[in-house]
Amino acid sequence: MYILILILPLISSIFCGLYGRKLGYQGVKIFSCVLLMLTSLISFLCFFEVIILNSNIQFYLWSWFDLGLLYNNIQLQFDHIVCSMLILVTLVSFFVHLFSTSYMDGDPHLPRFMSYLSLFTFFMIILVTSNNLVQLFIGWEGVGLCSYLLIGFWYTRIQANKSAIKAMILNKVGDIGLLLGMVMIWYFIGSFDYNTIFSYSFFLSKENINLDLISFLLLIGVIGKSAQIGLHTWLPDAMEGPTPVSALIHAATMVTAGVFLIIRMSPFFENTPTILIVIVLLGSLTAFFTSSIGLTQNDLKKVIAYSTCSQLGYMVMICGFSQYNTGLFHLINHGFFKALLFLSAGSIIHALTDEQDFRKMGSMNLITPFSYICIVIGSISLMGLPFLTGFYSKDLIIELIYGEHYLRFALWLGVLSAFITAFYSFRLIHFTFFNNPQSNIKNFSHSHEGPWNLRLPLFLLLVFSIIIGYFLEYFILKDELPIIIENLNKFLPLIVSLIGSILSLILGFLLFKWWKLWMNSLNIKIYSFTNGAWYFDNVFNYYITSPIIKLGLSITYKLIDNQLLEFLGPTNVYNNFTKNSSKISNVHSGKLSIYVLLLIIFIFFSLIKF
Repeated sequence: MYILILILPLISSIFCGLYGRKLGYQGVKIFSCVLLMLTSLISFLCFFEVIILNSNIQFYLWSWFDLGLLYNNIQLQFDHIVCSMLILVTLVSFFVHLFSTSYMDGDPHLPRFMSYLSLFTFFMIILVTSNNLVQLFIGWEGVGLCSYLLIGFWYTRIQANKSAIKAMILNKVGDIGLLLGMVMIWYFIGSFDYNTIFSYSFFLSKENINLDLISFLLLIGVIGKSAQIGLHTWLPDAMEGPTPVSALIHAATMVTAGVFLIIRMSPFFENTPTILIVIVLLGSLTAFFTSSIGLTQNDLKKVIAYSTCSQLGYMVMICGFSQYNTGLFHLINHGFFKALLFLSAGSIIHALTDEQDFRKMGSMNLITPFSYICIVIGSISLMGLPFLTGFYSKDLIIELIYGEHYLRFALWLGVLSAFITAFYSFRLIHFTFFNNPQSNIKNFSHSHEGPWNLRLPLFLLLVFSIIIGYFLEYFILKDELPIIIENLNKFLPLIVSLIGSILSLILGFLLFKWWKLWMNSLNIKIYSFTNGAWYFDNVFNYYITSPIIKLGLSITYKLIDNQLLEFLGPTNVYNNFTKNSSKISNVHSGKLSIYVLLLIIFIFFSLIKF
């Protein structure tokens, strides 16, 4: 039965993609949603049997290749990590499918869209349930391909195509790092199986094998897929895709794959303490850096996208402290309230006929009251205020970091990021709901809440954003609960975090009330700097992309294409061949005397040789 968790999304993708016209417009909606609902129900059965009944399950499917030392089996593994992830992936995917039946209604390419969503889910389940790195890499590349297809779904839009290509290229940088790490693992260990890698890596660390290099290569894959600082620029541009795509990519699937890789390979990373410090530095800088960018964005979806980068920084950072269960806990909690934020934003954008700039909104709480409630609850959960889902994991991260005195910078960057998060969340709510209407009355005259299939996913995600953290805390963190309870006796970090968030809300209120007092030349420059995303794209374009293009032009085009290939290419070869063949054909004149002369010459040189 557990194999159905893979088969059902694949069937949905194949039938919606190839037979969508035969199923009909409504048939595609019903067919895909029913199969994804069944997939999520099976994930609950896995959760019950593995986590609640405390058992592990493995399925051997077939041997994919066996070339002596290089072999790999296709197997499914269901343990605590996998089943926790499956709850998030399948549930959010089902909600996104259901939401899309309303949001994308009227689009003539809806069958193709539903096919891509289901294929995305299929590859993510492959990634999560794998018991070896090769199988994980199949899912890893699969979600990268599907993200390209979904971001560029509206392929007639130039910006959507550019964003899809950018996401693909930047992810390929990370993919190369992961692939090189896999090659080195096979070279030193001789297997791609997780259990074998974990067993042998301990002995390799005693033999002075450079495990730090392997961990660093794996970390490059994490940086690309989970949008950490340096390779993060693709994530905000991915907002060019439809809003359900943003919810699926940024909440439950693609961006969490990098964090999942760290958690899955945690016994290996534990043998490389230097890389763990790098992970802490990387995660804390990402959390602060991207939250500062989200502070000055004006696109409703981009603010939420940068908050995703910031929260991914929290997850990576806490994994660097070897608190992998806490990282997984925050990953799952974040998936639910971030999906709620994206889909609620999509509901408002849909109501305003695709307007995404919240400076042109205002008073939307009167037009879309249910979406208003959802965004407020999602934002409060994102801030980590008691007692919503985000509070149980985000504040727990800060509390656990408090005890690590030798990495105090991570604590202050984490607290500062929480302060900024509360500020830009209030800014988003203020401009969207409490500000006076800022656009033409025509944009508001036909605005209204969506139908039931748009509101039902929001309601279910709203419930999960309130209660799921409380219920999952015991199942995911039960081994760490004594340590957590001991750390909770130190209330200082919790108080600092809460006070920081509350002060940020007050500061945000004062800023928007007396904004003219803040508008001096220095603040305008800071605003422009962070609004331009610290000019990372400009740096990449001028100092990396442009020199590589010029180098490629001079070497690849002018030297190789124009010189070498033209000289050795088919044109010159053909011309030389025809000229030489015509000269040789002169020998074949049909005269017997010439043939006798050639025979004598051949015999003469043969005798000289001997």
